[in-house]
Amino acid sequence: MNDSVVITYSGQQVSVPKEVADFLEQDRKREQAQDKRDQRHLSKSEFETVLFCSDCVRRPVEDTVLRNLQLECLRKAVDGLGTQGRELIELRYGQGLTMEEIGTIYGVSKAAVSKRLKKLHEQLRGSVK
Repeated sequence: MNDSVVITYSGQQVSVPKEVADFLEQDRKREQAQDKRDQRHLSKSEFETVLFCSDCVRRPVEDTVLRNLQLECLRKAVDGLGTQGRELIELRYGQGLTMEEIGTIYGVSKAAVSKRLKKLHEQLRGSVK
């Protein structure tokens, strides 16, 4: 007895032995199961990425809000520096003057300006965290 089954292979009807048809069906089911496992794994990976690697997934609105909060915190910290500290920050970063130019304005050396700016940076770092 020749048990044959007709299957579709590459768009054509083909007669094959039942054992071959059963093997092909089992193989197809294994591939489907593997695809489902792969999809679950991918979904889990994407979920873990969002939960545990927030830096990996960028969210424009949230990034903008966080940046604005950081800038507001920095503005408040600069306001707390006092008049001379604010002026030094403005001259150096607002107007882009060199330390020599700032030193000329205040009648001090470049090293004195550098030292004062370093202290201001430390104060800002401590209050912005």
